[in-house]
Amino acid sequence: MLVSLVLGIGLGLSLMIVAVALTPARMMRRSVAVIVEDRRETLLYGGVAAALGIGLGLGLTLVLS
Repeated sequence: MLVSLVLGIGLGLSLMIVAVALTPARMMRRSVAVIVEDRRETLLYGGVAAALGIGLGLGLTLVLS
């Protein structure tokens, strides 16, 4: 139960990173847009990879429990 909760929280956070990477700069606060501007691709690929890995782990946890 606890493992599923932790993996679910991690999945949510990684999807939030993907959402920030996909948000246009004009829709963000300037302080966030400055940080995301140069790292958009890295955040997107890292967030998607983390979401896939965590989703796979969560799926295995739910199936095997």
